[in-house]
Amino acid sequence: MTINNATRSARAIVQSCLDSGAEHVVIAPGSRNAPLSWAFAQAEKAGLIKIQVRIDERDAGFLALGIAKATGKPVPVVVTSGSAVANLLPAIVEAFHSAVPVIVLSADRPASARGKSAPQTINQFGMFGTFVKSQIDVAPDQTDLTEVSKVIDLTITNRPGPVQVNVQFELPLLPDLENLDWQLKPPSLKSFSKTDLKQKQISVPARGIFVVGDNADPESVREIDQISQAIGWPVLWEPTANAHMLQNSISHGVVLLQADIAPKVDAVVTFGTVGLSRVILGLLKSAPIHLAIHSATSGSDLPDPVSSAKEIFDCVPKLETKTDPEWLSQWQVLDRKAATAVTTALSPDTLTGPSAAQLIWNQTGEEDQLFVAASWPVRHLEAYAAKRDGLHVFGNRGANGIDGLISTAIGVGIGTSKRTVLLMGDIAFLHDLGGLNLGEEQAAPNLTLVVLDNNGSGIFSQLEQGADEYQEHYEKVFGTPHGKDLWVIAESLGIPAKQVTTKTELKFALQSFEKTPGIKVIVCLTGERKHENDLIKQIVAQVRNS
Repeated sequence: MTINNATRSARAIVQSCLDSGAEHVVIAPGSRNAPLSWAFAQAEKAGLIKIQVRIDERDAGFLALGIAKATGKPVPVVVTSGSAVANLLPAIVEAFHSAVPVIVLSADRPASARGKSAPQTINQFGMFGTFVKSQIDVAPDQTDLTEVSKVIDLTITNRPGPVQVNVQFELPLLPDLENLDWQLKPPSLKSFSKTDLKQKQISVPARGIFVVGDNADPESVREIDQISQAIGWPVLWEPTANAHMLQNSISHGVVLLQADIAPKVDAVVTFGTVGLSRVILGLLKSAPIHLAIHSATSGSDLPDPVSSAKEIFDCVPKLETKTDPEWLSQWQVLDRKAATAVTTALSPDTLTGPSAAQLIWNQTGEEDQLFVAASWPVRHLEAYAAKRDGLHVFGNRGANGIDGLISTAIGVGIGTSKRTVLLMGDIAFLHDLGGLNLGEEQAAPNLTLVVLDNNGSGIFSQLEQGADEYQEHYEKVFGTPHGKDLWVIAESLGIPAKQVTTKTELKFALQSFEKTPGIKVIVCLTGERKHENDLIKQIVAQVRNS
């Protein structure tokens, strides 16, 4: 019995995705991608995969990113031809730089239709350029799909990352009636050998520090914990480093650097994606020795943001030094001093961006997940969050964009089935409103969105364009006030929402939503952006002068 070309290709590709370990797939509806959508639906009926559907391809891409980020397993995203494919680019850029295994399955018309003004036909193969590890263009009548399987496997071999499988489908797009049934094979999961990395031994000065940034490598973070204790080095961390529970972690290292009272450092060892704050980048430039570690779970870009690294290691090196017994205690004494200033400044019940971020950090449970947005929210946590146990933190730190954050956080929640909190700004919320548009019968994670609403983009007030001499055009092109009631927008989409103006109200809203299933939104009115900027400067001044 002959099976049409589209059905044959789609079934083989779906089987390859299952064999690579895929347990979730995200589908954006369309016509040309019907062969893949139908085949995945059959796989779901057989209990081999779970389907998520999104009508917006951009949201579909970020949802796949979030699921893959949380599970570490490849997630296909299926889209139709034409501009639908282009909408995936932002998510694929983030996946590439964050080393997240996303499989783009882009349906296409036959190559013979390209360049002839055929409907919904563009040159979509190769659209992702250098942002995919590999790509393949599958002809309509291609029978040997071995190379397709190899491309799909590349998502999880060596450094993880996205790939594109562009599939040309000719009519008919669905199985013939006599071939509707498909007996899928149980996934033939493959094992891939890891590269054996040799730990290098190196001598370093006694007065050094670790700076740990965004990473997906808890094993290496544990190694850093052990080494830091052995040699008496403090650890400065970003929220998505998941190093906030280490023995030698310093809570307010960034504030100490901003106040210019941090002890002089002779060596810095960085791990992960670092550089949220300019003072950290300045530290890397000024330190006599900067050594970097390029984790096997990170993207291909070298972890050297200011070209200061004297050496880059493939794994955590063995550091040897003559321990200075006073070095760590100096940092800890100053850290306690900074903590006092931070606590005093953020103690009023008045809600500000920093106080709301700090409260979310403290209130979120040990077994919960926190997804934190780029821009001010993640920097508030970097500066004001204290050491604590538990809590897994995620973020899109590959390209540091604020797009697709709701969809990514939903993916994280779906991927792990854990209670998740998304801390984000108002502009990021408006940027991905489509992410809240879940269709009927679509899985909704236990996700609480906490939106810091200061009516615009606050972070720019701390940069050059926020200076007094540039105020003439600041609000229009940088401040970008939106003037919207965000909780009303959320409720219009059927999402339970609350608006709060004090820390007491925020704490109550978090508690009241704790047992509410699905997605919830809490909008924090944090006051004028100028006042937030003044508060940040005040904290730094108090630390410097106390």
